[in-house]
Amino acid sequence: MNFLVILISILLSVICVLLALLQHYYFITKFYKKPSSKYAPEFEDLIPSDRKNLYELGYPIQNLNQDEDSVLNYLTSALKSQPKKISENINIISQNPKKMGIDTEVYNVLQAALAFKSAGKNNKAMKLFEHASAIAPDNADVLNWYGEFLEQQHHDIVTADELYFKALTHCPNHEAALSNRERTAPVVDRLDYLLFKTIDNKKDYLKDRMKLDNFDSVKKQAYYLHIYHTVGIEGNTMTVEQLRYVLETGHVVSGKSIMEHNEILGLEKAMQYVKLLIRTDYIGVTEILGIHRRVMGHVDPIKSGVFRDEKVFIGSHIPPPHEEIPALMENYAEWLNSEEAHSMHPVRYAAIAHYKLVDIHPFVDGNGRTSRLIMNLILLKAGYPPVMILKEQREQYYQALKTANMGDVRPFVRFVAHCTLQILDMYIYGTRFLSIDGSSEAENHVIHY
Repeated sequence: MNFLVILISILLSVICVLLALLQHYYFITKFYKKPSSKYAPEFEDLIPSDRKNLYELGYPIQNLNQDEDSVLNYLTSALKSQPKKISENINIISQNPKKMGIDTEVYNVLQAALAFKSAGKNNKAMKLFEHASAIAPDNADVLNWYGEFLEQQHHDIVTADELYFKALTHCPNHEAALSNRERTAPVVDRLDYLLFKTIDNKKDYLKDRMKLDNFDSVKKQAYYLHIYHTVGIEGNTMTVEQLRYVLETGHVVSGKSIMEHNEILGLEKAMQYVKLLIRTDYIGVTEILGIHRRVMGHVDPIKSGVFRDEKVFIGSHIPPPHEEIPALMENYAEWLNSEEAHSMHPVRYAAIAHYKLVDIHPFVDGNGRTSRLIMNLILLKAGYPPVMILKEQREQYYQALKTANMGDVRPFVRFVAHCTLQILDMYIYGTRFLSIDGSSEAENHVIHY
């Protein structure tokens, strides 16, 4: 009798364990389902792993200059071309600013702007509208008039829509802004859809081009440019040639601080770690801490890979208290791996993941670099090349983040989308420049893409 009781107890225990395992498996597959990673991502090798083989360029570093490194010079110039904004024509509605309770200076500026606009002197009107929005950035009427001017005179419906949104954040019941945005929002959504479609077309074109061209030289140069711009946004003053010298030789550059050297070494380690994470199914808190540990490991070993334990201020943005960081990061990781996130277009998903991490600001330092690496990890896993934000785009980058903090994340998503187009063009023009076949037909295909 006792034997049967023991046997039944053991069987029930085994059944309970099996049920628990099945429940756990169901939970993981249900809520953390990812695209299969049992393949080699197309752009995985854009992050070199063998420094000696991939960095060897066939000429001494000390002889490097812009004239000799034509590939680097070509790619840099290709990157500096900024995408043009798309828009539609609509009619402008003029109103009397004096009735809106605006202070005298802004009123005078707006009166002059409207007068110049009526006289057809749009350049002068534009400067005055910019000045009015600078001295009264919270005034819904100013923002709305400025948006209307941009729509009619500059055919810039995207920026106009952003201004209408800002106007509504300061005055939710503003009738003109509500009417304007009701008209522009669907158009802008359509333009964003076309932007993502263009990105996907160029990505597919690049994948085909990579099979035909000598891609190694482009990849080497892009790797250095990526590190150069990523640390450059944070204030690092090393040139591409100098950081390349540091990475290839392990020697220091005279006149540059230890901090600048360590930032470069740390970012390289973090990029190698991101390459390992491309084939993993789950991006969790451990992986995020691992990226930060490598980014800041050489700069601040004590605070690298750990959440901040102090309050920080980022301009006008105040991140959440440090006591909330662990819970917020668990929620962030849950969102990263959710069906909601994976249902987005990869570029939108990557951009929002970047913004969410910067908004939490979980570390004392290195938040921007870590966020950009998370963004690129998502893009690489989805088959897109890693995005680089240029030093020259620093102001635009931070302005887009500031706008996201105000409640409109679309300009930041759009900014990342344009950066994605930018990097695709760099690789496409680079592969054309180094094309093995050299046929004019292939060149024209790229030029008129």
